Amino acid sequence: MGRRVYVFFTIIIIILTIYGARGWIFSSEQGDWVGAWSTSMIAPYTDGISQEGFENQTIRSIIQPHIDGKNMRIRLSNEFGSSPITIEEVNVAVSKNEAATITGTNRKVTFDGEENISIPPGEKMVSDPVSLKVNQMEEIAISLYVREPTGPATWHPLSIQESYISASGNHVSDSSASAFKKKEEAWFWLDGVDVIADPSVKGSIVVMGSSIANGNYSTVNADHRWPDYLAQRINQGSEKNKLSVLNAGVSGNHLINSGVERGENALARLERDVFSETAVTSLIFHQGLNDIRHHPEYDSEKIIERIKEIIQACHEEGLKIYGGTLTPYKGSSMYTKEGEETRQEVNEWIRTSGAFDGMIDFDKAMRDPDNPKRYLPKYDSGDHLHPNDLGYKKMAESIDLSMFK
Repeated sequence: MGRRVYVFFTIIIIILTIYGARGWIFSSEQGDWVGAWSTSMIAPYTDGISQEGFENQTIRSIIQPHIDGKNMRIRLSNEFGSSPITIEEVNVAVSKNEAATITGTNRKVTFDGEENISIPPGEKMVSDPVSLKVNQMEEIAISLYVREPTGPATWHPLSIQESYISASGNHVSDSSASAFKKKEEAWFWLDGVDVIADPSVKGSIVVMGSSIANGNYSTVNADHRWPDYLAQRINQGSEKNKLSVLNAGVSGNHLINSGVERGENALARLERDVFSETAVTSLIFHQGLNDIRHHPEYDSEKIIERIKEIIQACHEEGLKIYGGTLTPYKGSSMYTKEGEETRQEVNEWIRTSGAFDGMIDFDKAMRDPDNPKRYLPKYDSGDHLHPNDLGYKKMAESIDLSMFK
């Protein structure tokens, strides 16, 4: 009898250890894993750095978490790789300035207890918990060292944040920036960061969109995308109902037909970029303008039909979904009168159909009252398609935060 009890409790301890490490079981004292930062990975381009990959180099990526955390873990992705990617060592530290980090904050990252990891093509890996306190006001530097040639890299281009690449060698633990000779506006293999959050954090909201969600034309390295501003609003204004904001924007992405260098279409990437995020509760969806611009043959019914599919998929997953109206684009390239009519029809449906769980009127917030087909000049980046920093801040300010309660 005693041996049976011993075996039973041994099995229970093993199960709790395994599942607890994955973030599936938590004590109320410890808190829950919540996504603090994420980005959407896409396939490598047909040429350039993502196609060439890396060899005997260290890549240091800088990210801005959107919530505080007691501990952290990182996710690495080889989703679009054609062969396994071997990473010799991974370290994290608090970022100081550009590639430099704050001395004494460096931590080794392990995966199932191992420093050296190999990620099969089409797979992701989640690290073990890292004992580093995360502050949403501090950027984190995540450094990867690869010894052997990686081949084409899964990545997120146009990150609006520079990553730093060494000339050669393992420099993951360097606090100095001297070894990092090259800058690249992209994240490589780094898919997301989770933290053990305070119980006041109720989960994460994912923002899905294209270049406007991605923050194109905002100031590089400044974290002035509208999802960044939204995270600041939510977490500075509440002590009880905090939420993380995760960015699933991909520059150039389409609702329906999306090219190789624009990521998979919005419906196809829902599972990977939204449903699989840690502690996700809802989605803010702002997409369709690229389809109107690039496909004049699409009418509003075709675009609305695809949006309905996305709404249904979210509801089947038990998530709320909030729809944002499409912003003005007159004066930009590929503007047409017919496209404008389609945009207006789609926006009318978003405003009045009741299909979404809530509506955000980005169009109203950004347009010029005297010329409503155009941006208000002070919000225009200059290309008449993307906002500037002030415009992105205005987008975040136009969202009624009571929806998320």
